[in-house]
Amino acid sequence: MENRKKIAMISMDYSVNIALTEQLNEVFQKEVEVVPILLDEKEVIPTEGLDLMVCTSRHLVQTIKEKITKTIPIIPVRRTINLKNITEVISINTGQRVFLVNNQLFTAKETIHELKKVGIDHINFIPYYPGCDAEIVDIAVTPGGTHLVPPGVKRIIDIGVRIIDISSIIEIFLQLNLPLKDIQILSERYSKEMVQANRYNIETNKILKATFEVTNDGIAALDVSGNLFFVNEKFAKLLGYEQTKMLSRNIVEIISNKKIIDSILSLEYIDHEIVDINNKKFMLNKTLLYQGSILKGYVLGLQEIVHIQNLEKEVRQKLFKKGFVAKYNFNDLVGVSKKLIEQINIAKKVAKSDLTVLIQGQDGTGKEIFAQAIHKNSMRKNEPFVAVNFAAISESLLESQLFGYEEGAFTGASKGGRAGLFEQADKGTIFIDEIGDTSPQIQIRLLRVLQEKEIMRVGGSKIIPIDVRVIAATNKNLLELVEQQKFRKDLYYRLKVLYLNVPTLQERKEDISLLAKYFFKNLGSNKKLTKEVEEIFLKYSWPGNIRELENLIYFIDNIVESEWVSKEDLPGDFIDGIDQYSKGEGSPPGEIDFNLLPLEDMKDYIAVLKVLDNTKELGMKLGRNKISEILKSIRIDLSPQQVRLRLKDLEKIGFVKVRSTKQGSMITEKGRHFLTDWDNKN
Repeated sequence: MENRKKIAMISMDYSVNIALTEQLNEVFQKEVEVVPILLDEKEVIPTEGLDLMVCTSRHLVQTIKEKITKTIPIIPVRRTINLKNITEVISINTGQRVFLVNNQLFTAKETIHELKKVGIDHINFIPYYPGCDAEIVDIAVTPGGTHLVPPGVKRIIDIGVRIIDISSIIEIFLQLNLPLKDIQILSERYSKEMVQANRYNIETNKILKATFEVTNDGIAALDVSGNLFFVNEKFAKLLGYEQTKMLSRNIVEIISNKKIIDSILSLEYIDHEIVDINNKKFMLNKTLLYQGSILKGYVLGLQEIVHIQNLEKEVRQKLFKKGFVAKYNFNDLVGVSKKLIEQINIAKKVAKSDLTVLIQGQDGTGKEIFAQAIHKNSMRKNEPFVAVNFAAISESLLESQLFGYEEGAFTGASKGGRAGLFEQADKGTIFIDEIGDTSPQIQIRLLRVLQEKEIMRVGGSKIIPIDVRVIAATNKNLLELVEQQKFRKDLYYRLKVLYLNVPTLQERKEDISLLAKYFFKNLGSNKKLTKEVEEIFLKYSWPGNIRELENLIYFIDNIVESEWVSKEDLPGDFIDGIDQYSKGEGSPPGEIDFNLLPLEDMKDYIAVLKVLDNTKELGMKLGRNKISEILKSIRIDLSPQQVRLRLKDLEKIGFVKVRSTKQGSMITEKGRHFLTDWDNKN
């Protein structure tokens, strides 16, 4: 082409020079010849045939003038950020200190200015150039100058060379006096590259909008004046509008409640606030939309309360199918006794914490009800509650049940392995009952769980982090087991951070009548206890605690036909335990007089009572000969005659019932209570 124009692209950086030369060639194509020239202080810039000089900064104009031999027009171009490369920059945390690296201070500042112009103003940019002194930061952003980034920076984001702005392209066009008819073509060529640069952002916005449409939440965005500029279909549907008709309307036209409008248009965030809109209850969330430090508007999230309730119901049903739901709450702990109320009040405080809990108490006192109530009132209430009874699982299976196992860990292991109870309780609570029955090996692994918050499956090598609150329970004296070296001391103190002592039924006798009525009510029964039976219940020691009372009520409801329950309706073995108190002995349950028996022979009496107590559990009644044999096996030498005398003394004070040799002797409830008190005091 004879009249082809010629321009020089001048810069101080090779990569910048090449990139901008390519851009100009792409825009002007055959109309203009572009010659790249790298500015060097030692060289004279050749000017032969040049119609125009283009440089990357106004700071270079004077230097160029000093290096040319004839006057040629010089245009310092305006440059802008290549938008297709800024996605990674947008993801940097707000306020983070970041190097903006370029070859000179002024070019670094220019780039920062350009980034802010396109909305990247949430980052604390620090200009960095070769030779400057600055404290090293973790991230550096650079327009093609990765080789200029100082050592020690952990993450480098190259946004590519800043391209020439459309305004400078038009200025070059006019300076070269190109035909006006070509300006539209040049503009389209430039725009084509910009469209490609923005295509990623357009696709991202499409994905984002699609995401907002499939969510179950109503979502809307509005400016600071309350004008809606985005509404998803769910938001419109919840408020009874068509989606397209809501756009550009003001929120005051949609919601009439002034209090809610004031809250939406305030500078306060809204977090899960229940509101009434058009006679329907919703949960409202609001966040503020900032561009840098300037408030641009608000984003609203709306959920229908009925929908939330249905979701919660669905979650509860799924957990219930697995059995991982707490069924009981504090109102299931029936009673008015001082000791019970005291422990309930402690438990309510314990629920607010996330620390480990140890619950101590006899069998049948309601330890698991306390554990479930604590979980239900804790921050983990919507997560699983997993209960495991150590006494109910064999030692060989316990480890794999608790911690899970990998495929092939042992013969019969399920394909793919299996998650243990700790994994299934993740984010929730695990209740370990009868923890005093665990082996040393399991104790060590439990200690690790409490210390490190992690487990390893049986047969596995991968450490699995878990977030579980542990509530343990026992009917044993763990401190005594520690002294006997049967329970780890470090585990004991890891468990006993917060603790409860659940009272026995004997310690809360004023609750017995209330509990009986509660159990009858749960059974849908109209049966009632006579005053005589209530008095009998008060005298009884209830070694099986609440569970024994509950079982007795079940028995009565199924067997007794009359509405009022009398003494004659009570089962025979229960009456046997009560009859002793009608003999005139001076000490009711709870007030045992240890002077009833000669102290020098107390060891013998206790031994006889323990033999009878153990055999009663097995449903056996022993004669004096058999008792003598058993005592000799544990190195207590009492002849059958001596056993007979001891039994006679014990019968006098109501501790045993002595019958014929064939029928054997049996311990009474008063005798069992005496044993319990003796063990507690010794």
